[in-house]
Amino acid sequence: MKKAVKPRLKPSHRMKKRYILFQYTASKNVSFYAIKTLLHKLAIKPLSLIEFHPRSGMGIVRCERSRVAMVRKALNEIGLLTLKTSGSLKKLREKQ
Repeated sequence: MKKAVKPRLKPSHRMKKRYILFQYTASKNVSFYAIKTLLHKLAIKPLSLIEFHPRSGMGIVRCERSRVAMVRKALNEIGLLTLKTSGSLKKLREKQ
C-alpha cells in the first residue's frame, strides 16, 4: 500500500511563525518533557517546544505570528518568563 504524498506548500501559503525565548524560574530540576506537558495544557495550537536547557532553565517555543501576544501572556501566567521574540532561531540563540 502506497502512502499518500503531501504536496509541498508555497512559502506564501505556509504558517508565518515566531519563536519566543523563555526562562523557567520556579525550580532548577525540570526536564524537557515536564515543560512540554506544561505547554500542552495551554491548548494553544499550533504551539511547539523547540528546545529546552534544564541547567539554565531557558527554552524556545514556536507559534503563529498572529498569536504571539496571546502565547506570551499565557506563558507568563504559568510561570515562564518570556524574554525575547524573533522570527529566526539564530537571533534567539545569540541571546542564550
